[in-house]
Amino acid sequence: MKTNKLMTRLLSSALIALGFTSCEEMEDEYGSPSRDFQVKGVVTDENGKPIENIRVIIRNAYEYGYSPDTTYTDAQGNFSSNVIRDYGFINEHTAYFDDIDGDANGGTFQSDSTSLNDMPSKQTEKGDGWYEGKYEFEVQQKLKKEETH
Repeated sequence: MKTNKLMTRLLSSALIALGFTSCEEMEDEYGSPSRDFQVKGVVTDENGKPIENIRVIIRNAYEYGYSPDTTYTDAQGNFSSNVIRDYGFINEHTAYFDDIDGDANGGTFQSDSTSLNDMPSKQTEKGDGWYEGKYEFEVQQKLKKEETH
């Protein structure tokens, strides 16, 4: 009997060393946390006047096969990005603001950017499991006019 227990222990140790474990069923734990987010806001000049036709690009700093989202401000300076599925860290995303029409909307404005990390956000949808839910980021961006010489 003692020999049988000893043999069982030795065989179990050998199997464990080779990477075998018990035959218990285990729940799959593979995946990557993800969340959806959207960036909304308004772009104005330094005096608070809305600026139309400013290009807004939301881009991931590392571009993991992710193509940036591009939108434009309306006559009231408002913009809203598409909903973006994020698998990394939200603070890796940046919003870029570029004047693409020159003097057409009150002057030429300097390009600017801001990290999503610097924007207020709120959760708009609860998540479940690896999906952490949906978030909305709000930005009030003021652009400076280009200096003319």
